[in-house]
Amino acid sequence: MGNTVDKSRKNIRQKSSSDIFSTKVMGILGDSLTDKERKKKLREVYYAEAVRYKENAKKYLGKAKVDNKGHYEDKKYVRTACGVAYSGLLIALDCLFILNGIEINGETKKDIVFYKYNLNNRVHTNRKLGGNFDSAYEILHLLGYYNGITSSSIVKEGFKELDMFIELINPNKA
Repeated sequence: MGNTVDKSRKNIRQKSSSDIFSTKVMGILGDSLTDKERKKKLREVYYAEAVRYKENAKKYLGKAKVDNKGHYEDKKYVRTACGVAYSGLLIALDCLFILNGIEINGETKKDIVFYKYNLNNRVHTNRKLGGNFDSAYEILHLLGYYNGITSSSIVKEGFKELDMFIELINPNKA
């Protein structure tokens, strides 16, 4: 017969990690905190989420295994890892934008021009951010995710760029 599903539990929707993340962010934005406290809490939540994405991406890369020529053996895991890493990059950028008063909505969320423009013109932490983002975008999203590049040195460079952006929102360094 197989396992029977408890009907009362069948209708309950399990909260995904992205739902929990969104709930945390909305709670912080709705709290009556000082601006400094709100920014610190936002950094904590976004930093933890971006690091979680980076660690998940590294797990996928670990499954790909590197051959003796410095190339990953399984393109599928590299593509998955790069896609997850790029998502972590966007989480870090979203935090930077919120901290700098830049509004993010559903339409701008996937617009590469939006990210490039705001990094180059509205985020005042570092003038090189636009170039760093271009590199991370090309390596993680275009080469890694779309094209499935297998060169481990190139993918590692993309992860270095990701680390740099994640460190920008590190609540312990703010």
